[in-house]
Amino acid sequence: MSTQVKDQVREPVQVRSQKRVAMILEVARSIIEEKGAAGLKMSDVADRAKISIGSIYQYFPNKSAIVAALAERVLEANTAKNEKILAEPPTSLVQLSHTTTELLDQYYALMREDPVFRDILTGYASDKEFLATEQDDTVANRDHIFAMSKHLFREEEYDRAKMALLLIISFGGAAAVIASQEDAEAGKTAMSQAKAMLYAAWEVSILPLGIKR
Repeated sequence: MSTQVKDQVREPVQVRSQKRVAMILEVARSIIEEKGAAGLKMSDVADRAKISIGSIYQYFPNKSAIVAALAERVLEANTAKNEKILAEPPTSLVQLSHTTTELLDQYYALMREDPVFRDILTGYASDKEFLATEQDDTVANRDHIFAMSKHLFREEEYDRAKMALLLIISFGGAAAVIASQEDAEAGKTAMSQAKAMLYAAWEVSILPLGIKR
């Protein structure tokens, strides 16, 4: 959970409270599925969950915190899938470039398969709490990729490599969101274009930082 969200959301300790939080999130997700992210209201969540709105405020100070928590659940599941793709350290930066496009395909598939998460991304694109959650996830993914590929970079270029990876991951994520809003064929074309751009960026921003062989 992002630091900003952690500061506002009360983490449930007791099993009963954990179940209540899970129920609140499931109800909120079902409302977003029906009405879209913009249609989410705390009062509707309370009505459907058959609890007082005060009970919701015990755990979530506002609907942005609920949305951030929903997004975090999806991102955590996606991270688990990413870790399988990154299970083995790459042997070259070229191999790593192909691995990052696998990660991009994974994220794009998530957008296509989970319309609720896609709606959250588009509906809360400027929300501070959601952006904090998404940014923390992006940085965590970058750090994991760098940790797995650190041996491929010259030590004096570590900082530049980390920044370049962050920019490439951020661009790829934004491209996946845009492509997911198109129909299947147009989305596929958009992703192909995005990957071509990523490979070009990789050549000028990542490859020059590698260890000379």
